[in-house]
Amino acid sequence: MGVTVCSARGKVKKDVDIYVGDYVEFCDGVIESVAPRKNQLVRPYVANIDVLFITVAVRPKPDWVLVEKLLLNCHAQKITPIIVLNKCDLITEEERLAMLKPYQGEINSFCVSAKTGEGVEELKDYIKGKTVCFSGQSAVGKSSLINSLGGMRLETGELSRKIQRGKNTTRHVEIYDLADGRAVDTCGFSVMETIDVKPWELTYYYDEFVKVQNQCKFDNCTHTTEPSCEVKRLVQEGVINENRYNRYVSLYKELCERRKNEYA
Repeated sequence: MGVTVCSARGKVKKDVDIYVGDYVEFCDGVIESVAPRKNQLVRPYVANIDVLFITVAVRPKPDWVLVEKLLLNCHAQKITPIIVLNKCDLITEEERLAMLKPYQGEINSFCVSAKTGEGVEELKDYIKGKTVCFSGQSAVGKSSLINSLGGMRLETGELSRKIQRGKNTTRHVEIYDLADGRAVDTCGFSVMETIDVKPWELTYYYDEFVKVQNQCKFDNCTHTTEPSCEVKRLVQEGVINENRYNRYVSLYKELCERRKNEYA
């Protein structure tokens, strides 16, 4: 497989945004058409992926609201989400379990360390035959993981000691052959818009809420302010993780505010 440098011209350039991962037809270095996508993400701009590796680490401090938004996008685009906890050599087994507990039983996860190699072989086996995308905040170690998985030499950054935030060393989105599959490395980011979902539809993106929805007093319960809500009862009893529920409420309010501004 070789590399051909192409450019878009004419109607394709005018009408189509070309994403990393797109399948295209080209001739003499000119892209003539872009094939229909099975899925796409707006940020990062990637298409036709099988798995999104939502990469987090103990440092920088995880942005779990960002994780929720990425999960929502995966749900909408029919992309398999996997949470990858990198730098696991810095924390104990108990701390690992505590970080991943809100998603236990719903989202699969890997505990890995690009530094020590822990979990890297298991991750490599999982990638075989798939197109995967690494996403997450800056300095969680996405490029370092790709380096350890495929013996590559991508530029990696460090964590700012002063503000405990990552320095963004990946400045563009690029796809690589990796571990008998393909991988997309993306720019780190800490802000992402959610998908275009109505506030009252948000509950259907949470499997643990859907399972008990019919036990709520109201058929259209949003599990926020309504009385006799089964979801809130299970949160109080510790059956549903309180932290994840609170992030759901935060996203619900964000969607309500956005919708109010649209019709203001």
